[in-house]
Amino acid sequence: MNSVNLSRLLFPIFLLLLIASIGYILITSKNEALIDERYLEISKNMKTHLESLIKEKQDAILQMSLAMSQDQKIKNALLSKDSLNINLKEFSLKLKNNTNLKNIWFQIVDAEGKSFYRSFSNKTGDSLVKARSDIDKMIKDPQIITSISAGKFAISFKTMVPIYENDIFIGMFETLGMFDSIIQKMQENNEHTIMLIDKSYKDQLVYVDKTKFIQNYFIVNDKADEKLLDYIKAYSIEAVINCEDNSTVCLSPHSVVSVYKLNDEHGKPMAYFIMSYNLDEINLNDIFQVRNILFLVFGGLLFVGYILFLYFQSKKNLIKNLNFKLEDLVKSKTKELTYLAHHDALTGLTNRFLFLEIVKNTIESAKRHNSKFSILFLDLDRFKDINDTYGHYMGDLLLKSVAKRLKSCVRAEDIVCRLAGDEFAILLKNVDDDGLLAIVEKIIHSIGQSIELQNNVFNITISIGISCFPRDGSDVDILMSNADTAMYKAKEIGRDTYQFYDKKMSESALNRVILEKNLKIALQENQFEAFYQPQIDTTTGEIIGAEALIRWNSPKLGFVSPADFIPVAEQTKLIIKIDLWMMRETMNQLMNFQKCGIDIKKLSLNVSAKQLESKEMIADLKNILKETGFDASRLDLEITEREMMKNPEATIVIINEIKKLGISISIDDFGTGHSSLAYIKRLPIDKLKIDKSFVDELPHDKEDVAIVRSVISIAKNLQIDIIAEGVETHEQRDFLLLEGCPKIQGYFYSKPLNANDYKEFLLKHNI
Repeated sequence: MNSVNLSRLLFPIFLLLLIASIGYILITSKNEALIDERYLEISKNMKTHLESLIKEKQDAILQMSLAMSQDQKIKNALLSKDSLNINLKEFSLKLKNNTNLKNIWFQIVDAEGKSFYRSFSNKTGDSLVKARSDIDKMIKDPQIITSISAGKFAISFKTMVPIYENDIFIGMFETLGMFDSIIQKMQENNEHTIMLIDKSYKDQLVYVDKTKFIQNYFIVNDKADEKLLDYIKAYSIEAVINCEDNSTVCLSPHSVVSVYKLNDEHGKPMAYFIMSYNLDEINLNDIFQVRNILFLVFGGLLFVGYILFLYFQSKKNLIKNLNFKLEDLVKSKTKELTYLAHHDALTGLTNRFLFLEIVKNTIESAKRHNSKFSILFLDLDRFKDINDTYGHYMGDLLLKSVAKRLKSCVRAEDIVCRLAGDEFAILLKNVDDDGLLAIVEKIIHSIGQSIELQNNVFNITISIGISCFPRDGSDVDILMSNADTAMYKAKEIGRDTYQFYDKKMSESALNRVILEKNLKIALQENQFEAFYQPQIDTTTGEIIGAEALIRWNSPKLGFVSPADFIPVAEQTKLIIKIDLWMMRETMNQLMNFQKCGIDIKKLSLNVSAKQLESKEMIADLKNILKETGFDASRLDLEITEREMMKNPEATIVIINEIKKLGISISIDDFGTGHSSLAYIKRLPIDKLKIDKSFVDELPHDKEDVAIVRSVISIAKNLQIDIIAEGVETHEQRDFLLLEGCPKIQGYFYSKPLNANDYKEFLLKHNI
């Protein structure tokens, strides 16, 4: 073989190897860049999460200080210079047990700068003016002061709020909090965190464990992650702290590492949060999958190219065209990799990472151009029930349909994102209030239309929370958090609606969490009590029965009004268990009365809409009647008119089933639900109950008089029994009796009585 032929044979092999090497380098390089980008996203998310937790705790501490500064008991103590009646240690303990606010302390300082009360010490009367510049500043110019500062124990949050009485400054209320709960929340999110206090504070930290130092940096954590601690100790601590200064991803042997520097008011570091996220928990399958496909396609093309090159080696233009195709393919697959990194794999919508970046850029643009925008936080109502009933495959199909409908409801310039699960977010740019509401209402209407998938019809609803820039925040985390809070408010008021963010919602959300937790405990520990309000026939003075009312005196919360806890119970489905508890408790109590020879008359029980929707209601009723031996003919179930009219056809079916058991049915709060007379005629009901709101102003309010007369007329014409509630005066009783409603219930005869008092009431009036 001569040298010319050998050269012709070796040249395509050399060229093939060269192209393969270049392709391998390009694909591998892009793959590594996308992995680094994923790691950088996780690093940024850890910082963003930490910043939001710090902000959340600062806001919570400020809210507590603001509330306490208005407490009249504290004001009176400052004015009388007597702190003996103040005890906030129990409040700190309650926060620790019922919320995520751990290690919270309080201090009250008088107008002269002397410590008046400390929840963490019995020491009082010492002057703080010289020791603390913020106290001196407050005395000279009373205003809210929030800070994060270092003391002798550690670094803590501090919020001081001035206290006024008749516009006179009489002192200040200070709330202090530690970082423990923040570190715990990071840990719960698999973001292992170690907090270090800067070495410049070493001599100042008088009351700390001297063994918990690394190179003069104090470790705040009680139980630090061992792997992360070993990583920090193995390197120069300054190298770890400054690892992100070159905008590179920091990696330990096991995790992505991110560092957040907490600066003092002068911009100097006070503390460092070193956070790590386990590499094993990071999903890179989508990136590797596309890389592998790209290698296979590229390898196949190289093989084909090599064959073609040998066959057409004399045609140089063909080689050039092939190279161009290979280049286009690499660009195409690179674009595909980039797309996967920024979009949701299921719906094709923008993912959380890209959405947050777009919102950040929009904030900067809005600041420059003094413009506004809005963020919608959307969550499907009861989506978990669909997954549980039909499986995740059907749930995924439903999410795809919802994504398409959301896209169809917004404009081309708006951004729709799937955050996670059944949570979505939408960025609406350059839209006025009317345009915003039009889009929101269009979304609610569109999602509310039936969706048919594989011979299944789904009827779903959506709850939407709205935050607006700059009114509700000036950074992405606050805007997202506030929209999320507003969304939960929309769920609280009944779902299938929207709510704008209101600052009062944060406090309301905290109270709701505490109330829900204690409601569950109340059911477990039998903290509820049944009360009975007698019902009287005024023509004879005879007791005809009683309405059973639930009362709750919580060991932790004190007396809680049904108006406060019943709505929470209805939202969490605890109301079903509460209803069943009331049925069983009241029937057992009245059966005990009957065994003593007391005529128990009729028992009226309220039934919630959730109970009516329960598939187990009829079976539960039968079981309780059987357990207690209670006579079904003595039981009257009260259902509010408003709840009946939500789904009247379904209500008619379930009421007919209840009636078959021998139980009578009353419409409660009649006149408040705007029901159709056609439905009232079809409903198999036994009694109408005139709502207290129409009785209060009788007989002086002309509109109430007309309404009550109309209700009585309807009952008479339909041959239905009638009773009025909330009767408190002679005039009200006499008017109702004259108009043909002799059966009444209210304080005129008796307030609600506990079981023993009701027993005495029955004995007194039946003998």
